Formats: sequence, structure tokens, C-alpha cells
Amino acid sequence: MLAGTAVVSALSVLALFLTDAVLAQTCKTETLQSTMPTDGSEVALNTCSYCGGSLNVTVYIANLCYNKVVRLYYTNAQNQSTPLSVASLNWIKEIDGTNYAWELWGANISDAYLDGLTEILNVTYNAVDIGKTYVDIVDLAVVASGAAAPTPAAPPKPYATPLGFSDDITKWLQPNKDSEDGIAMARMFMNINPNVVGAVNGTVVAAQSGPTYPQHDPDYEYDWVRDSSLTMDVVQTLYAAANSKTAKSQYETILFQYAGARATEQNDPGLQTGLGEPKFYLNNTIFTGPWGRPQNDGPATAAITLMEFAKDYLNAGGSLATVKSKIYDSATYPLQAPVMRDLLFVASNWSSPSFDLWEEEEADHFYTRMVQRRALVTGATFAHQMGDAATSATLSSAAAAISATMSQFWDPNRQLILYEYGPVLHDKNSYIDIAVVLGVIHGYAGDGVYSYTNDEVLVSALKISTSFLPIYHIASVTSDASGQVLGIPIGRYPEDVYNGTGFGLGNPWYLCTAAMAEHFYRAASEYKSAGSIAVTSVSIPFFNYFAPQAGVSAGSTYKANSAAFKAVIQSLEGWADAFIRRIKYHTPADGHLAEEFNRDTGVPQGAADLTWSYASLLTASFARAELMGSPNYVTRLANMGIAPSS
Repeated sequence: MLAGTAVVSALSVLALFLTDAVLAQTCKTETLQSTMPTDGSEVALNTCSYCGGSLNVTVYIANLCYNKVVRLYYTNAQNQSTPLSVASLNWIKEIDGTNYAWELWGANISDAYLDGLTEILNVTYNAVDIGKTYVDIVDLAVVASGAAAPTPAAPPKPYATPLGFSDDITKWLQPNKDSEDGIAMARMFMNINPNVVGAVNGTVVAAQSGPTYPQHDPDYEYDWVRDSSLTMDVVQTLYAAANSKTAKSQYETILFQYAGARATEQNDPGLQTGLGEPKFYLNNTIFTGPWGRPQNDGPATAAITLMEFAKDYLNAGGSLATVKSKIYDSATYPLQAPVMRDLLFVASNWSSPSFDLWEEEEADHFYTRMVQRRALVTGATFAHQMGDAATSATLSSAAAAISATMSQFWDPNRQLILYEYGPVLHDKNSYIDIAVVLGVIHGYAGDGVYSYTNDEVLVSALKISTSFLPIYHIASVTSDASGQVLGIPIGRYPEDVYNGTGFGLGNPWYLCTAAMAEHFYRAASEYKSAGSIAVTSVSIPFFNYFAPQAGVSAGSTYKANSAAFKAVIQSLEGWADAFIRRIKYHTPADGHLAEEFNRDTGVPQGAADLTWSYASLLTASFARAELMGSPNYVTRLANMGIAPSS
């Protein structure tokens, strides 16, 4: 019967034949093996057809065990075999008259044309339960039959053209305790060193949802390595900006507590996958239950946050000896200084597959690679500053190696940065995921590798954002009560089925929508710093959708004094504010941010007071202030400090 591990994947391969161009085109099916093999083979390609851009294939499989994985390997439009050019097959039926000895497996992939295919290489049958693998070498050149493959759908026409910053968003995000940013800051700090029995200093509860809180489901009453590091990165930004001695001291204390807690995590005797363990209890002991592990982005983001803190601490007159003993030097101070250890883990393990930031898939992920790369690039410089030439050299070498792999995530056929490099898992056939944008926000090292204005990043942001228009009912509501434009509600990925407490239909997330806003703010800042905008054939769809009034064309460069340049910047400002307004529109009167808001009603759902929701809104606000030229914005917010009640 059907193997539980066999999942239909993406694009693949087939055989094809050209019909008379004058006559109506019909599909042609190639039969390579008309009956089960009698030569001792355990797998054989039966039929294949590549018609109208759709792949259909059937395969004979010997029924040797229950759990089976069957895949078809091929070459893509560039005549290359990559981890993407693989089709996973499903069980179809048992073959009559064989006494269950043979089964028919197959795949029907309607969008095979997106990656293209030139040759079927082989069919591989993994008989999981008996540990055997069988291969049918095919080496069949394919020729398309039937109608021409459909042209990939063009982006929809923009439903609005918002321009410039808006007063309503400026007011909503004011740096005071009564604004949404003030609420977000206060609620975020309530989740740091939370008032939960047994919680220790330096931990961050992911949400106010779990056994201790009024809302029990979902249980997010844990300290996730990734979430905590991203939250502490906000604290670090506040620390750097504060000129109030009281507030600065508060942030400094918390950040040193966090460094100590991270070191404690590293030394927990229950670690199952080294430093890639994803989460801990609030008493700072390891969670050992079943989970998606390892998650190798956590050590990278933790190191990034603490290195940024260390640099600002030194700039504020802090002690180098303290940085070494409480932040960097894990070799000498293994129980209290975590950064060197995290960095060396990244250097040694970056090439190993791990689970993604949504904790669903084990593969090579763009987000993970981006934050790992930033950690290594930053770490090489930081280690040298710490007088550690040997570690600096190790990190620099690993950074060069990881940099050489980053281009593999760009799919020229789909014109998209892939969220993972490998076969589709969990039916994510679109290959679209906001993790790509988050990877740029959290992982850009400031050196030109996948920057905010990178052509491939821009077109990917377009495809990610517009992919949610047809699936979220609330996306049809495009303006608020005052007529102001609402941005597109952004979820994790179009095929998402997690609804905040279980499975059904996925929803937009506050943090995902804020991430798209932040990306637009930072892209505009990057263009302004560069003083020009170069438009290419790759990026032109982004500008046609988000800045149509600019009238830019591929192959042209627009200087800062040009009307087109100014129009693009205004468009990025307007759309970024529109994404924030989408969040505002679905935020309850008390300003609390949950994890998600319902795709049909817009009502908040999922984990209550998700820490990452608050952190992401704050970082988007910081990016907005930078673009507006308001350097005192973050300082004013930072000087509010931590409310005594938190």
C-alpha cells in the first residue's frame, strides 16, 4: 500500500513527442515497460507523457515493504540535475493478478513547465523498511507534445497606488507609551523575564499562551532560541539608542542576563542535536520531547544579537574584559560566554540540513543560510577584535564557503528565490514563503549579498505578497473607513494550513505583514543611500506593480534627482505604510497583537501576545523612522525604559 512517507513533490520529467503542427495537437504517451519486469528488477518506468506543460508518469514497483519512497529524477530547462528537479510519486493501485507482489505508482504534475525538463535520468525506489534502494536508469530525452505549455501568470494589476508617508501611521506609531509602539514595547518586555513560576532571568516566553496564562492553547510557554534572539535584538537596538542612564542600564542588565541564559542552554546535558536545539523551558532546561530539530538558525541569530550588543557596549565605554568573559570567550568561560561557541557551531554545521523557522521541513533553507552567513561574516571581524585570530580565520573561511552557495536559491525558471533548496515538502508547490524576506531582514550582512534592493529579492517580494491576494477574503477589503489604502495581508506561505491552534486554513500573520513593510522601508533607505535605482529585466515586475506611476523601464538607471527616482521612493513609502495600516486595521482597541488574524474576518487568533509580533512591528517602526530621517525616534522610545509593572 501507499507509503506514509511518500509525498507528491513539484515538477518533473517526461517523455514527449512533437505532433504535426498543422493538425490539432494531442498528447503522446511513451510506454517504456508494458509489463512488470521479469529480469529481477524491482522498479521500472511504465509510461510517461509531457503534454501541455504537464507531467504524467507511472512506475512499476515491487511490493517489498510497507514504507516506500519513489522519486523520478530529471534535468531542468538548463539541462541541469538539481535537488529541485525531482518528482515524488504516489501509490496508485496494486497490480491485479500479482498477489500483491507489484504496485503501480505515479505522479501528475500540472506545473512541470515552470522548471522545465530536458531528460529523464532515473527512477529511484527506496524500500524504507528493509533499507534497500533500487534504481531504474532511464536516460530518456524528452520532447514536448500537445498544446504549448501555459505562460506563467503575470502579477495582478495593483489595486492601489499609495504614495508617501501617512499621518495616521505616524500617529499610530508615535514614540510614547499610549501609541501602538508604546504598547508593543511594554507587552514585549512583559514576555522578557516573564512573571511565570520557575522562569529565570534571560529567558523570553514566546507568547502569553500556555498553562500559566488564561489562554492555554496553543502552548507557547517556552523559550525558543530564535524568537528570543530576535526579541533581544530589539532590546539591543533600544540599548544603543537610549541616552537615559536608567533606561540604558535596564537594557544592559537584560542583555547580559540573556547572554548568561544562552550559555546555560549550550551546556544543558540533555541536548539532542548540539546547539541546534530549538526550545527550552522557562527555567532554562532543555525541552526533550518530539520536535523539529535541529534548527540551526538559532545559534546564528543568538550570536548576531550578542555581537551587536557587545559592539555598542564597548562604544558606550564598556570593558573589553567583560565582553570576553560574559559574551565572547566560550573557551575560557564556557558557563557564561556563549558567542564563540555558537559561531564555531555555525562554521562547522552550516552545510547540514536543518528545520526551517516554521519548524516544519528539514532541508537547506534560505533563511537559515542568510543568518548563518551574517553570523560568520560579522563573527570573523568580531573575533579579530577580540584578539582571536584563529577563530577569525575559521569563521572567515566558512563565510566564504557559505557565500558560494547562496546563488543556488535563485530559480531562473520561476524568477523566484526559493525558500529551500530541495524537493517540495508539505505540498508547498508554490515555493513561496515570507521566510525569504525575513532572511534578508535578519541575515543581510551589509555587503551586497542579497540586499533589500537586490533584483531577485525584489521580484520575490512581489510574488510572495501578491500570492495571498486570491486566498485571503480580507484582501478584497482594500481601504479603511477613511479611505486610506490597506496593504496586502501577508501570511507565511499560500499553502499554509496552521490556523493558530490546529490545522485547517492558514491566516495572515502580524509579523509577516510587518516584515513586508520593513522590507519596503529598508529598500527605500538603501536606494536613497545609493543615490540611484537600476531597473533590470528581473526587477521590472516589482516596479510595474508597486510603482507603476514612476514609469521606469528595464535596462535604465534613475538618479536621485530624477522624477522617476522620487516616484519610486514615494511608492515604497506609501506601500510600506499601507502594510502597517493593514496591521492597524486588524489590531483590537487594546493594541494587543496575537499571532494571526483570520483570513475571512480579520479577527485575531492563535497565540495571544506573541512576542515576535511585537518585535517585528517595532523593527518596522525603526526602519520607518530611519527612512523619514528621524534619528531621535528610537531614542525617545528607548528612553521610556521598562515600566515597573513589567
